Amino acid sequence: MIRLLKIELRKLMSYKAFWLMIIFYTTLLAFMIFGIPGLIDYIAEKSGQPSKFRIFKAIVFNFPDIWQNITFVASTRYFIKVILGIIVIIIITNEFSFLTIRSNIINGLNRRDFLFAKIELIVLLTIFSTLIIFLSGLYLGFAHSTSKTISDVFGKMIFILGYFIEVFTFLLFCLLLGILIKKTGITFIVLFVYFIIEPILDYKLNDSITPYLPLKAMNHIIQTPNTSLIKIKSDGFNFDFQEAVSIADVGICLGYAALFIFLSYVILKKRDL
Repeated sequence: MIRLLKIELRKLMSYKAFWLMIIFYTTLLAFMIFGIPGLIDYIAEKSGQPSKFRIFKAIVFNFPDIWQNITFVASTRYFIKVILGIIVIIIITNEFSFLTIRSNIINGLNRRDFLFAKIELIVLLTIFSTLIIFLSGLYLGFAHSTSKTISDVFGKMIFILGYFIEVFTFLLFCLLLGILIKKTGITFIVLFVYFIIEPILDYKLNDSITPYLPLKAMNHIIQTPNTSLIKIKSDGFNFDFQEAVSIADVGICLGYAALFIFLSYVILKKRDL
């Protein structure tokens, strides 16, 4: 399995567009995460009530709630993770455009190995993204938390796992689209059109069906941010706060992940390369 990943990374070593997009993704994600404290400070300065905003800032970045809050920001809808999706689509569709998939198969790589290599790359991208979130959460948490006990620091760490599963499943969805369509531009169009279509389906379909829509299922793993302050302010409202990642939501997501891998393999197996 490591051999397949090494082959994949060798292909990407001289691919400047890949590294530029990775740098762009990392910069944008870090800017969003580390920009929030600065934004709160700026609003506090302009508001004339800095103490209230400092309290809010401390609560938002307090252990263990920071893990839910930071993963919610990083996974909000499709804004950030779509960049990783674009990277996956470009890598896959380029294999067909430049016929490198055919060369790989001629040189002894079978279709299953080709697919496994792409999945391993997706796992690597997901680990990379999750690691950024984890390290950012540790830094911000230790900088702003009043309590730094082991139970507080690692409480709600399940949201980090939830983030990993969400991003991994989304990238497998992009992998399937790339293998199915093969053309970079058309795949982008289909992906962004689906971003529009699914919310319409979510509105039109019965509530018993909508949780099983692919993107809705992914986004449902981390539904809301969660802080003590929001709970206090919302006492008068009938609002259920998410306290943990639901096993049912994870199960649906993993089911889709398995389905995307299976369909990708079936398409590759039957397609004339």
